[in-house]
Amino acid sequence: MRLIQIDDYKQESMELGKPIYDVKGRVLLGAGHRIHPKYLEKLKSLDIRYLIVEDAVSKGITLDEIIDMPTWIDAIRSVYSAYKTIKDQHMLPFRELQSTVKKLITEVRRRRVIMLAPSTYAADEVQEQAHCVNVTLIALQLGKFLKYNELQLNNLAFGCLVHDIGKAVSDRYEDHPVKGFNLIRNVREVHLACAHIAYQHHECMDGQGFPRKIAGNEILEFAQICAIANEYEHLISHERISPYTAIEMLMTKSDQVYSHKIVDALFKSIPSYLPGMRVELNTGEEAIVTKIENHLHRPFIRLLESGEEYSLEDNPTVIIKGELSSF
Repeated sequence: MRLIQIDDYKQESMELGKPIYDVKGRVLLGAGHRIHPKYLEKLKSLDIRYLIVEDAVSKGITLDEIIDMPTWIDAIRSVYSAYKTIKDQHMLPFRELQSTVKKLITEVRRRRVIMLAPSTYAADEVQEQAHCVNVTLIALQLGKFLKYNELQLNNLAFGCLVHDIGKAVSDRYEDHPVKGFNLIRNVREVHLACAHIAYQHHECMDGQGFPRKIAGNEILEFAQICAIANEYEHLISHERISPYTAIEMLMTKSDQVYSHKIVDALFKSIPSYLPGMRVELNTGEEAIVTKIENHLHRPFIRLLESGEEYSLEDNPTVIIKGELSSF
């Protein structure tokens, strides 16, 4: 099983490994089916860019790291509902969002690492909310590494889930942090730190961010985590950049945009190469990543030509040169 871009789908050799859902959580196409070209074009028209497929080369890869898809869809619907509620000039639906936060914390706690479905895997009309859910999952992974307690994880997750809620009532992009802050802080049940995540997630360590141009220790650590998760998710989903390259790009921003502590947490929390990813080795061979066990950046691989499988951690002279996008 592996995640592919929809343009790489081959009807003769692939079938769906997991269902494709619509915005209401209904199954558009079930696992085990081959996709007729007509349906493939329909999915593309819905702006669905990724599929999880089974094929010969990914045989035996389970993608146990990937988030439970119904849970992911439910979380997206929860955020979508919150956006609609705010647009209708009602209060933020705290109880529904808090329930979603608890489910996402459980998802992250039960896995050593979590593999995301890109936000562009979701239907076009909810991709903004899917982005918020993915940012939350990435942030929780960092929070887990930083050994946050349950209350800290809860506040971090809630703030990240609604970090862009100001967009629901903003005419200008630059206004959404302030709008979001004011919406969230007026909900009595929500910790003020959650509001500051929305307020500060575009601030930078060097003071060149917005809306207030605060710098260094003036920026809440939770907001820094949200900020780096926000950019990482954008890079892998919308820019279609590999996790390895995205991590490298963010590492160059250490102590300028993000604190060294938060960049280090990202590197030590997020794997560079995900199961199902096809890679080129320094030996000239091509392989597929099969699983992640002890080392986030040195996974198990299977050579495509011979079928031999081994851990890169146990083979220090073998290095991944880069990702190969298609078969």
